[in-house]
Amino acid sequence: MKHPLWKRWLSYFKEVTLEETGSEYNEVLEVLLVQGRHQLATEDAIYSYDDKYVNFDHVFGLMDWDRLSGDQVLNLGLGLGSTILLMEQKYGRRLQHRAVEIDPEICRLCAKYTLTHLDSPVEILNTEALSFLEMDANSYDLILMDIFESGIIPSQFQTEDFVRMLKNKLQIGGFLIYNRLNITERDKEENVQFIDLFKKHFASARAIPVRENIVIVSDGRLLN
Repeated sequence: MKHPLWKRWLSYFKEVTLEETGSEYNEVLEVLLVQGRHQLATEDAIYSYDDKYVNFDHVFGLMDWDRLSGDQVLNLGLGLGSTILLMEQKYGRRLQHRAVEIDPEICRLCAKYTLTHLDSPVEILNTEALSFLEMDANSYDLILMDIFESGIIPSQFQTEDFVRMLKNKLQIGGFLIYNRLNITERDKEENVQFIDLFKKHFASARAIPVRENIVIVSDGRLLN
């Protein structure tokens, strides 16, 4: 969505609220214009920030994109579609996206503020991710795991069964990127345990600290 020049200018000095809404999954959802970019925020977390979504941007910058096995991408968790925007507009990758998002309001906001500016084909599925994966017969070349409820990854997405399920959804030569918070001591302790679990299924996995996150990739050999 395009905005008047004065709003874009003002956003470099203060946050500009574009829309406030909510849903049964997120009581508060706020779309802000910050430094000329769309930001999606809840009461205690930021879900999207256009090309400044630094955790994925950092990993995308390390990837050897030419070694990706194909163009089928599964996005688990949507936000405003920052990862899709980054791949297309910063890394020049027009890929085929399927995005799974449980919150219908987030689906609507993403379509309104981001997807109209992109050329990449994006299929949004308003459904619960675990149920989708259990029913989906497709496999993917790139899977992005970015599901949070505020600042917490629901427990069903941290089990060994879930990691195994993600592995089974990858094409041969495919790549999985799993985003996690890494702020509190509890976060860090849980991440150590989760990385050990992850490496049971992805022996060449690599964990990359990025500011207040840690991003785990399935195969460090696909990074430059």
